Amino acid sequence: MSLPLPSTKHFAELTVLRAALLTRRVISAVTEISKHDATPVTMADFGAQALIMAALHGVFPEDGYVGEEDAETLRKDEALAKTVFELVREIGDEFAKHEAVNAGEDLGVRSLPGVMSQAEMLDLLDLAGRGTPGPKGRYWVMDPVDGTATFLKGQQYAISLALVEDGKEVLSVLCYPNLSLDEGVVAETGVDTTGCGVMLSTIRGEGIDYRKLSTEYSLGPSRKLDRFPASTSLADLRLVDCLASKSSRLDIAEGLAKQIGALPFPGIDLWSSHVRYGALMLGEGEEGKHIMIRVPVGARRDPSRAYVWDHAGSQLLYTEMGGKVTDLEGKDIDFGAGRTLAANWGLVARPGGCSRGDFEIGQGVDCQGFKLIQRRS
Repeated sequence: MSLPLPSTKHFAELTVLRAALLTRRVISAVTEISKHDATPVTMADFGAQALIMAALHGVFPEDGYVGEEDAETLRKDEALAKTVFELVREIGDEFAKHEAVNAGEDLGVRSLPGVMSQAEMLDLLDLAGRGTPGPKGRYWVMDPVDGTATFLKGQQYAISLALVEDGKEVLSVLCYPNLSLDEGVVAETGVDTTGCGVMLSTIRGEGIDYRKLSTEYSLGPSRKLDRFPASTSLADLRLVDCLASKSSRLDIAEGLAKQIGALPFPGIDLWSSHVRYGALMLGEGEEGKHIMIRVPVGARRDPSRAYVWDHAGSQLLYTEMGGKVTDLEGKDIDFGAGRTLAANWGLVARPGGCSRGDFEIGQGVDCQGFKLIQRRS
């Protein structure tokens, strides 16, 4: 089915909302499982991706799909697969009863497709979990639960969905189902106990729609977020990072913080990649005073550890607010190089008030072969 982008965006928002409601249903009673790479995965990861895939494949069967999870674990555990399927069917049935509230006249699809059988669910998981993006074509990139480790603690996590065409983001929906901004900052402990957090969505070139979500199966009203201020003083910047990261050179990022006086480091400490992007845009982040730098551990030639689903969607949102995202060499991020960001090395996300001329990033003699980011006079 072919839908215009505004209708596709609305469809994607409902798709992510349905997945978010599933995660909220199980957040207090999830069971952790070990994947082959030793990262935590839960019923919420599998269930949310299955619901997202059911909607996308039902309406856009010719598109490509890329997701973090596949069905390998579930195919080895019949009892777990059955439990996940029952959860998926339960949420799908409940959501369908309320879809008349969400269906707009221009939607083009009157209901979100569901999962009809356990076998179909497993096939849908594999379709995305084994998908690989390329430089040409249209595909959906999803992360059903980004931040599973903090999800298990009842803290912040994100559900992301991005439409990518020819390696570039076109449309994005991000939901932070546990996020409350009552304190004005994005923090692990700032948890929404009554609603379903916050949703951001955009079509490239059209700005960001912001929603505060309830648990009532409806999207509710939205408002546009303002773009970042035209200028930003480097002395006012705060770095967003993760002290628990094993894949990023925290020593270099802390060196930057010391150079520009942005202490303590990090200014904001968050586990989930997408929630870190959220901190660049929401709460005090709306003032355009937060930045993020990721210098990979290892040599430039080493295989990328940055997966497309940890960044696609959030970067489009950030640029729609007037931010800029490049790798450490100043190149745009390429989402068409495979399941990782293999065409890029590292990442810098900075508000529009900080130009490329404010920073110098590259090989040098400091910090074991890397030059610190420096303010130019």
